[in-house]
Amino acid sequence: MFADLGHFNRSSIRIAFLYTIYPSLVLTYAGQTAYLIRNPDDHFDGFYKFIPSAVYWPIFVIATLAAIVASQSLISATFSVIKQSVVLDYFPRVKVVHTSSIKEGEVYSPEVNYILMILCVAVILVFGDGQDIGNAFGVVVSMVMLITTILLTLVMIIIWRTPPALVALYFAVFFVMESVYVSAIFTKITEGGWIPFAISLILAFIMFGWFYGRQRKLEYELTHKIDSERLRTLLIDPGLQRVPGLCFFYTNIQDGLTPILGHYIKNMRSLHKVTVFTTLHYLLVPKVAPDERIVVSKLGLTGVYRCVIRYGYADKLSLEGDDLVNQVIQSLRAHVLHCSNSLEVDNEVSELEEAKLAGVVHIRGKTRFYIGKECGWFDRTMLAFYEVLHSNCRSALPAMGVPLPQRIEVGMLYEA
Repeated sequence: MFADLGHFNRSSIRIAFLYTIYPSLVLTYAGQTAYLIRNPDDHFDGFYKFIPSAVYWPIFVIATLAAIVASQSLISATFSVIKQSVVLDYFPRVKVVHTSSIKEGEVYSPEVNYILMILCVAVILVFGDGQDIGNAFGVVVSMVMLITTILLTLVMIIIWRTPPALVALYFAVFFVMESVYVSAIFTKITEGGWIPFAISLILAFIMFGWFYGRQRKLEYELTHKIDSERLRTLLIDPGLQRVPGLCFFYTNIQDGLTPILGHYIKNMRSLHKVTVFTTLHYLLVPKVAPDERIVVSKLGLTGVYRCVIRYGYADKLSLEGDDLVNQVIQSLRAHVLHCSNSLEVDNEVSELEEAKLAGVVHIRGKTRFYIGKECGWFDRTMLAFYEVLHSNCRSALPAMGVPLPQRIEVGMLYEA
């Protein structure tokens, strides 16, 4: 019943539901109802008790296999939800492997897989009794039905523009019926039904803490970003030296430059003769064409360029080490030949080649919040929690095969 269009098409979902799932459910519930009518007091483990003894073990095997299929659906759904949350910047970054080059929704995350395994083992060890686990499952199913009805009503109103009378009829019938189911399972919350609520609260706290920290960091960067005029002022300082070499300075801001640059220039009092401010841009497409992968531009200052490397979810970011340097240099050379006059072309091309020969360095920022005494208890708690998450999640920038001697991390404290 895992109706996710990211994994299956509409026809397969309809055929599976109409000709397999729905008839099986009707027969199963009809058999359970008949057994309970004849044995009204024997309502524990009713699923197995109403099965005739002659076919008990075959049904047991089928039920076990069905549970495996259902668990796979749960795992795939969890991968999809976590991946979408990471893309929306609502969850700490985890490793996401795209298992299909065609469908963007088919993903695998090893970290999430291990967390699910640990949670499953913990639930079995803590409860042991299948009755409590069944109560937790019943609470989840009933709540999902009710939430789905509410969300589908919103879709009918906002997206489908369904006539109000039909929306009201649908909502009244299904909401009332499912509300009765939900009210019936409230008695099971203390008997294992609290498990999904506890897990939901933990996940909600993690997502809110991460999103809050990311928003505070983004606000600081946008407020203190360095524009072209500010960069020009920093570079005309007579105390600043332009040292030989080629520098890739990574930044997440496309409209402006990261405040880490100002921190770096003020303290190091130097900048490489050729500096390329590089941004990795993730696109929701399978692959980006090679001729569209690298987009470069001049910032109006001598030896200062901007580079955006675009990649899709099925791209393995094959630009690695010297490969990256060569392709960026080639793109810069083509851009210079196209946009500069003949007198400047030779000078800029020779500067690019000399900088490459003098040495290449990749600089990344590593920021943390400085939580002062004037911060309130809420900021202290949430930002401290964000720092714990940020210290243990994956880097926003892939390694790209850059040799360790060429990597430099510049630390900076953002004032909360």
